[in-house]
Amino acid sequence: PSSEKSRAIITKSLEFVDFITVGSIMIEVVLNDRLGKKVRVKCNEDDTIGDLKKLAAAQLGTRPEKLKIQKWYTVYKDHITLEDYEIHDGMGLELYYN
Repeated sequence: PSSEKSRAIITKSLEFVDFITVGSIMIEVVLNDRLGKKVRVKCNEDDTIGDLKKLAAAQLGTRPEKLKIQKWYTVYKDHITLEDYEIHDGMGLELYYN
């Protein structure tokens, strides 16, 4: 009986760990074009900057290739993830049109 109980606990803990590693965290990023338009984009932490541009472009009605996302003087590259750039929930970024 005790081995069945411990097996159930181990199974449940493995499911919990699996849930944590598989599920990605949704965040909201605020993009400000400094011309009076702020766009709130919901995305995952493991999305790339290119994915963020696609989501923003859908809301703005423009093409993702025309967008440039940066913070201060750092221009973010399309193939790098938000997590790698340490972009977190509620963070504000600058949006420019090329």
